[in-house]
Amino acid sequence: MPTHLGGWGAVAAATLALPTVRPAPVTVKYRVDQSLTQEVDATSAGQGKQTLRFTTSTFVTVTLNDSAGGRTMKVVIDSVKGDSTAPIPPAVMDSARGGEFRAFVSRAGKPSPLTPTGTSPAAIQVQGLLADFYPWVRPGLKVGDAWTDTTVNTTGAGSDTVTVRRITSYKAATTEPRGSVRALRITTAHSSTVAGVQPTPQGPAKLEGTGDGSGAYFVSPDGRYLGGEWQLHSALNLSGAFAKEPVPVTVTQNTKVTAVR
Repeated sequence: MPTHLGGWGAVAAATLALPTVRPAPVTVKYRVDQSLTQEVDATSAGQGKQTLRFTTSTFVTVTLNDSAGGRTMKVVIDSVKGDSTAPIPPAVMDSARGGEFRAFVSRAGKPSPLTPTGTSPAAIQVQGLLADFYPWVRPGLKVGDAWTDTTVNTTGAGSDTVTVRRITSYKAATTEPRGSVRALRITTAHSSTVAGVQPTPQGPAKLEGTGDGSGAYFVSPDGRYLGGEWQLHSALNLSGAFAKEPVPVTVTQNTKVTAVR
């Protein structure tokens, strides 16, 4: 016996035919300020001790889109500026403007490493300035939550490549006023191993060592990243034909991220 659905059947059919409405992309601008001090003890190579200090400021636009299993993230460089001692030439920083990177933020809140789109040499050279600027962020975090994560991130390309393997402990410590919202303050502590190669005037150099660091960042109740600040210290060794013994290198880096709007 056929079933007559009448008007309700038409409504149900129309409802099933409606397209799925996806949330609009979320776009936020950030300022990334960094200071770095590098000390090289090249005594074994007959060059004494050398110290390099410089600062950079990078403005980026981050766009997040909902996707299966999480959110896609696009990072566009709006500008990069360094002081007069920065090892990256101003022309390279200017050329990096407009460079894009992609990543994926899982449903749990973990971002994948940034990957440059295209083959812009300038964007690749400044990639290290952005490697850690976006942390683990998701809605629903609450005071007392704690977790540990391992990441492996490679920056650079070819004969100038560095891979950092990092184990980070996170703890949602407290809530604090942050602009117009009461945000969750998440503290971090990490240890890392570093390995890579770098070019020198005397040929390629092998880089290896360890590092540690700590910091804190802020997340709004609806899961928006509001910026943060952290420090890291690395004890490394450079080895190659330029020296009979490995050359000690210490690096201290401070990073501050501010949500511009």
